[in-house]
Amino acid sequence: MRKKITLLIAVCVASTTFSASGCNNEIPRWGENLGKVTFATDSVWTISGNGITQVWSDAVTATACQKPTFNVGSAGNFNADCRSHSGFSGDLFSWCAVVRFADQLCPYPWRIPMMQDFIDLDIAMGGTGNNRDDTPEFVTENYVNRWGGAFGAGYVPSGTLIVQGSWSFWSLSYDGGRVFRLNFSTAGYVGPQSWSMTRYGFTLRCVR
Repeated sequence: MRKKITLLIAVCVASTTFSASGCNNEIPRWGENLGKVTFATDSVWTISGNGITQVWSDAVTATACQKPTFNVGSAGNFNADCRSHSGFSGDLFSWCAVVRFADQLCPYPWRIPMMQDFIDLDIAMGGTGNNRDDTPEFVTENYVNRWGGAFGAGYVPSGTLIVQGSWSFWSLSYDGGRVFRLNFSTAGYVGPQSWSMTRYGFTLRCVR
């Protein structure tokens, strides 16, 4: 009985987030299914420090996302969509794709990270867990070399690549129109609690 109650609560929370975020329930822009969903590589990164241990996957990719188009719709009627990220690891997903298809994109025992996972990641690597201007050396040593991150870009519906020279990863954490994400840059900025609007496209990595 306890498992059934827990599952019901989880479903209710997900439904509330889905509804409040303005995501529609239409057929995704990639079609009826995502095709084969995998990680860019089989590599995993175990991060341990300050009493925290996490295991991270590589960036998520799907065969249905191997396309150049990206249409997230408009406020109150956001689509699930994705597109290829040529020259970089993984695909770019709209946040509505992440929240609607979480179990397919990060199948058990993996899961979509929450903002707290990004905070814990930063603390495990010697950071504060707060958004801040750190040093390029800290970013390279930890987020690139130790965690396996890379610098790329995000995507907006207008067709423009944004935040080039930085790297952003979606979380499942949502609050009043803002979706929290991890962001770090070549200049040394570290943002475990960064946020974005749902209309953007960013990379996704899974945690367990």
